Amino acid sequence: MIMMIIIIRVCLFYIGNKAKLNFNLNTYSTKTEILAAVDRIKYVGENTNTTGAFRLARLEVLGPARLERPNAERLAVLITDGNPTHDIDQLDVEVAGVKGLGATVVAFGVTDRV
Repeated sequence: MIMMIIIIRVCLFYIGNKAKLNFNLNTYSTKTEILAAVDRIKYVGENTNTTGAFRLARLEVLGPARLERPNAERLAVLITDGNPTHDIDQLDVEVAGVKGLGATVVAFGVTDRV
């Protein structure tokens, strides 16, 4: 018999005028806790600071996590309803920084505006 244990850690950012870390990788440990935390997030309809979110992911989540769990897979998923509106000229640099930490980046647009 082969038994496999898979541990997944999740964090979530809200991207408005400023990128905000709603919860970090070690905040919740069950699917129920994560879904409840997501349900508590309020949509405020601000701008889309994608650059800030990637910067925050690089500096506060993926960089430190790399030291804590160096062999863990890293996946950054962007779900957006708009085009980037802040520091657009730095977006490629921040995405490259996230990828440089070993993360795969996947993006989904959820409106016809993206």
